Amino acid sequence: MARPHRAPIRDESSAALAGYTVAIASDRRRHGVAALLESVGARTVGVQAARSVAKPDPAQLRAATERCLAAPCQEVVISTALGLRAWLTAARRWGVRDELVARFAGARLLARDAAAADGLRALGFREIFSTEGESTEELLRFLAAQSLHGQRVVVQTDRQSLTEATAVLAGRGAEVVDVPTYTATGPAETFSVRRLLDLVARRQVEALALVGGQAADQLRSQAVREGRLAELTEALREEVICVALGPDSAAPLATAQPALAAAPYPAELAEALLARLPSRALRVASARHQLELRGHAVVLDGSLIPVQAGPLAVLRALAQHPGEVLSAADIRAALPQPSDVDDHAVEMAISRLRQALRTAAPHPAADLVQTIVKHGYRLAL
Repeated sequence: MARPHRAPIRDESSAALAGYTVAIASDRRRHGVAALLESVGARTVGVQAARSVAKPDPAQLRAATERCLAAPCQEVVISTALGLRAWLTAARRWGVRDELVARFAGARLLARDAAAADGLRALGFREIFSTEGESTEELLRFLAAQSLHGQRVVVQTDRQSLTEATAVLAGRGAEVVDVPTYTATGPAETFSVRRLLDLVARRQVEALALVGGQAADQLRSQAVREGRLAELTEALREEVICVALGPDSAAPLATAQPALAAAPYPAELAEALLARLPSRALRVASARHQLELRGHAVVLDGSLIPVQAGPLAVLRALAQHPGEVLSAADIRAALPQPSDVDDHAVEMAISRLRQALRTAAPHPAADLVQTIVKHGYRLAL
């Protein structure tokens, strides 16, 4: 298929997001955006907050089929072989299978992968287009780049998160017939959503990607059940960057004011995070050192050093006052949960921090954090 080439995410640093953790709430066990983020160094936590079960709703499928048969179609997109079989089986039951296949014959056929293409070949078709990435999003992106005014586009969808990409086609002037061959439902278990809520509320991730309105709604519903909606909203508005695939994905958590990807595709979602996350780093520079504090690591003179959460929180407190002496009490007051920390814990965190700097940096920098006897500690840049 001749199509616009989508370049990979580019950044001068091959690990632009190293040291950051991004949670991804979607209707898949592992969403495609995870690989894009990991390619630039991010750590990802994928949560299947919703599910799209391959069992279509008969009423919705029949209504979509009738729309498909109502007029000629110029483009037909098949997402899955399983969905195509379910659709054809239902059409046979309703006595319209041959009419449906005839509609296919008058359209350009686009298949997500080899299995979907084989399903169309079994119907006697030979000219079938697909993409190298075997992604429905790629097919929809290809169509969105075409002149679509007045065109009828039929899209067999296998998950709810595709609706934002099909909406782009409608925005380009196409009449879109969405043929859902799935049933949207909640997660198989709630533990993963509870864990996601906890990670965000406790600021243990630096960003949250919302993929699909149902996934976002499940996270919001879990927060409501636990009485933590205000806590979740506060975290997303103040510290955890929240980016949504599109307006539908953002709607359930609109009060948190999520940013929107430039277009509802994985690459744009990853690019939106790549553009925002580095701005959250705390940077301190001097003639001796360049220090950058990220989510779960520091970059010291160009070297990435993983640091545990406790020592990193102490370093962050010191970095906010470079060169100043902070007492243990001052450091405790600056920590996220000061009531859980005593002077001994601060001392141990300083020790672990020095050890990390001593063993991980190419040039030992354990003296970066100095003890001022009977007064406290300071960051000596």
